[in-house]
Amino acid sequence: MRRRHRVRALLAAASCAAVAGCGIRPTGIIAAGDPPMAQAHAAAITVYLVRGGEPGRGGKLVPVTRPGLPGQANLAIEQLTVPPTERERLMGLRTEVHERLDAYSVDDVSTPVGRRAQLVVRPADRKTGTRRWSRTAMAQIACTGQTIQGIQNVNLWSTLSSTRNEWRVLTCEDFSDMLG
Repeated sequence: MRRRHRVRALLAAASCAAVAGCGIRPTGIIAAGDPPMAQAHAAAITVYLVRGGEPGRGGKLVPVTRPGLPGQANLAIEQLTVPPTERERLMGLRTEVHERLDAYSVDDVSTPVGRRAQLVVRPADRKTGTRRWSRTAMAQIACTGQTIQGIQNVNLWSTLSSTRNEWRVLTCEDFSDMLG
């Protein structure tokens, strides 16, 4: 029993010595400059919506601006599935893109001109099968994608399969008749 008391006393003394001799001396408040400040700004993004025509066919593309988020370069593509704001609805605008999309850019260094960026867009739902994109939806995706800085064209995936994948390379110029 005495041995246990000695061991405990030794451990307590060692703990006190370790805490007391840690080498940190008390100091006052030290100034280290201005407090941190967030300085990023959210640039506006451009989204192409549709005016006129019937849902699923026709209409003219109209560019609208929405607030962006710092570091979210592809937010414009995601915004295509967001319903129009009240102001946009009053202007007669709608979207033909009803499926959530994933988008990421890829540099194409195979061209002799140098680096060209391509935006790859595919359904966020990874279920296999063929997606039927209306011409209006493809136009919205292509024109909105090309508003992203550095993007030359859009690679739109329409079939996701373990054996074969199909896609179309689109530019906004392919839909120049729809620009209004």
